[in-house]
Amino acid sequence: MILTLVNIGPLKEARVELGRGLTVFYGPNASGKTTVARALRLLALMNMGVANAGELMELINRVKREGKIVYEDGGSVLEISYALGERGAWLKFGGVLSGERRVYANDRLESTDRPRIAMFWILHDSVMLYGIKAQEGRPYELADLLAPSVLRGLVGEGKALGEFLDFYEELLAKVNKYLEAFSGHALEYRDGLYFRRGIHLFHPSRVAEGVRRMALILATALLAEAVAEGATPVVYVEEFELSLHVDYLELLIEVLRRRSAAVVAETHSGFVLRRVYETKSKGDVQYYIFEDGTVYTEIDPKLFKREIAAMIGVNML
Repeated sequence: MILTLVNIGPLKEARVELGRGLTVFYGPNASGKTTVARALRLLALMNMGVANAGELMELINRVKREGKIVYEDGGSVLEISYALGERGAWLKFGGVLSGERRVYANDRLESTDRPRIAMFWILHDSVMLYGIKAQEGRPYELADLLAPSVLRGLVGEGKALGEFLDFYEELLAKVNKYLEAFSGHALEYRDGLYFRRGIHLFHPSRVAEGVRRMALILATALLAEAVAEGATPVVYVEEFELSLHVDYLELLIEVLRRRSAAVVAETHSGFVLRRVYETKSKGDVQYYIFEDGTVYTEIDPKLFKREIAAMIGVNML
């Protein structure tokens, strides 16, 4: 999947390719990383059949006054453009942009007009789901996401109870395979979600924040592969390094690069960027650096000097 943004938020023009495995977005605040996430959310909402022209209006650069988002996936192309002051947005669609029409905020979209994206946006301790059968706008914490009653509402329609329970046990086993190897903890659902260590059970509030966040990232990435039928699953992890020990970061990079879903790790950490750069030769991992309204992939040593300078309070540039 290729996403091109022109005059969207702080981005003058940016082109990012999101394939299976891990993609890192590195850059300072207000450089456009979250703008790409918002564009992905817009596309995922459109996948549910609503134009959401108002959402695009909010993304347009107020100085340039017009902008566009181009989504390409396989032979499908969708271009969404808007100029401030006009009513509605323009959609151009088809394998060769074969048609176009004006749409308004809540217009329904034909199946052929919809971008096939399901988005899983991980915040600090919760995940927002877009483009799948979920309560959009509702944050799902780990205990919600892995509650059998909630999960069946997301993935269990059309599944017999026994089939769903097999799916649930398999998902939990996959999460625990990595979680236990990384941290010595495993997840267990009884009257609620608990962390098990040895023979002891702990409420999530009694477990280290980094372990909880790692479990949320693992569960979301594995769930995305299973539930996004007919759509490209995109997992966006905001502030990837937040609360995570460097050992956890290294292990997560290795696991996430092997996923069939597209996983985006948004980061301010030079450690994460360096680790991904070193791992790139193994495949299924890439990075984009956001700065000055554009994105690029050339590594400049000054990037890392700037981070060190911020940590120790000394100007090294």
